Amino acid sequence: MKVLNYNQVLKGVPKPKRRRNYEDMRIHKKYSPAGALPNVSVILLDWSCRERFDTLNWLSEQDVPRSMYELIWVELYDRLKDKVLAKADTVITCGQKGMYHKHIGYNIGLLNSYGEIVVICDSDAIYPVDFISSVLKSFYPDNSGSPQPLVLMHYQLRTSFTYPDNLKDRGDLKNDKWQWWPLNPNAGACMSVRKQDAIRFGGFDEHKSFRGYLCGPYDLGWRLVNAGIPERWHDASTVLWHFAHPDPVGVNEITPNLKRMYENAYPHVDLHAITAVEAFSTGRFQPLKENLEIFKLRMKERFIGTEFEEKYANMTGQEGFSKWQIFWLRVSMFIDMIYTVIGRNIYKSLRSNVKKLLSEKQIEWLRRIKFNLFCVNRVDPNEPVILSSFKNFNIVRYRNLMYGVPQSLGPVDFHDEKQIANFLIIKGKTTIEVKKKLTKMVELK
Repeated sequence: MKVLNYNQVLKGVPKPKRRRNYEDMRIHKKYSPAGALPNVSVILLDWSCRERFDTLNWLSEQDVPRSMYELIWVELYDRLKDKVLAKADTVITCGQKGMYHKHIGYNIGLLNSYGEIVVICDSDAIYPVDFISSVLKSFYPDNSGSPQPLVLMHYQLRTSFTYPDNLKDRGDLKNDKWQWWPLNPNAGACMSVRKQDAIRFGGFDEHKSFRGYLCGPYDLGWRLVNAGIPERWHDASTVLWHFAHPDPVGVNEITPNLKRMYENAYPHVDLHAITAVEAFSTGRFQPLKENLEIFKLRMKERFIGTEFEEKYANMTGQEGFSKWQIFWLRVSMFIDMIYTVIGRNIYKSLRSNVKKLLSEKQIEWLRRIKFNLFCVNRVDPNEPVILSSFKNFNIVRYRNLMYGVPQSLGPVDFHDEKQIANFLIIKGKTTIEVKKKLTKMVELK
């Protein structure tokens, strides 16, 4: 006997409501592909901090047709610039309040992208003319029809010089006058992955520890590496160039002010978010807090073998079991164990002796009390319940009626009126009535 079950607990406890942290998002401009969808979606992020928007110019001037890639500009707050509206294909403001959360912006860009390849780019960098084509070559080797799984990290060259006002030619960047620092991996800058991989492994982690400046696409990249997808650093011949500007960590020799330093909202390891490093080190490949829309997309991609399993596959939703549900399931498990012990050792002997002392009507009355007190919370009245067996018949309760079903019939679908209309099945309002009819039937035979 089970006093409670999963379905009853889940129906009795409302699911917690969670406010989506992108409810204030607005799409000001949306890319509408005229023909084939673009292969690459470039996501550029701003949190009302960009002093210049030349990146859009450099990315618009590539050696592949413009239809092969799209530029998505995501502003975490509400600032809207005419230059951005003119150059970007999709422009979105997130309407965030307080400390910004870059990963939420990444996910919004991801959800609004069309390309098979998603590139998270530095919105302050200068890009070589073959940047997009080199990304395509990396994911589509030998002109393959579908992109290969890959975590492609992009190098950046940095300098202490600020952005020059008269820079028009990329070739000038190779001049020694800019005093570029030695090339070193900068995981927080740019990364390219397949969109399907980003969705499959939960997108960018929206956990609160990623608020502020010290986070980046590498969190998703490292989790993909944990899942078995190879990482490769892009060829240095397609390096990005990045001039100095104020930032919260002061690595570019520009001392940040106190307000900007406050953007370092959470502990880090060598300027990498500590939560990302922990995930990489422990082998975790799912986010701590998954975007709700990405969760829905990921769950739709599952292939479940039977309808039986679907009940468990969609039982809780993203939030999982609540503490209240787990508490009642623990209570149910405890009562079941106690009942089993009592039933096997004491209840059966008491039941047999009591039945000798009571009439059939009294037994039926007690049976109804038992059902109403102990079974109403666990049994659906619209579902058949086998109460007992009598003379090779099963006594079944269904929709407040009793049925005597010959065991020789095998399984009977009580939802099928044709099956329960079988002349061999006896009906009655009570167990006593059904047993009397069955006794007469057996005597006649």
